Amino acid sequence: MSFIAPLTLLKHAFQQSRLENNIELILPELLRAQLHVVIGGQSEQTDLFLVPSPNPERLCVTVAEDLDFLAGIAYPKMPVTGQQLIDTLPPAIEIIILHGDGANYLTREQLAWYRRMLAPAA
Repeated sequence: MSFIAPLTLLKHAFQQSRLENNIELILPELLRAQLHVVIGGQSEQTDLFLVPSPNPERLCVTVAEDLDFLAGIAYPKMPVTGQQLIDTLPPAIEIIILHGDGANYLTREQLAWYRRMLAPAA
């Protein structure tokens, strides 16, 4: 028997985005999402724990809405909203969102698009 993770609003937004071929559908739910991000490092500041992204020439952070989905990762986790993550994540870093029964991936190009959408009009 396989595990089926609950259909959160964020996971549903990814599904709708694929059906409608529209990445903009993800942004409102991503901004509101209460996430847990894997962190690492020994400095006094919070360092994100970076891992190879699905594109092996890039790096990403690993997040999940449910802390249980990160249980197999032996590094500390920190609560963060999607808005905070987008605001603080360096532009070259991508995001993997674990759902327990799979994952979704946001590329740096998609994240740059979201940042442009959120930027105040000049």
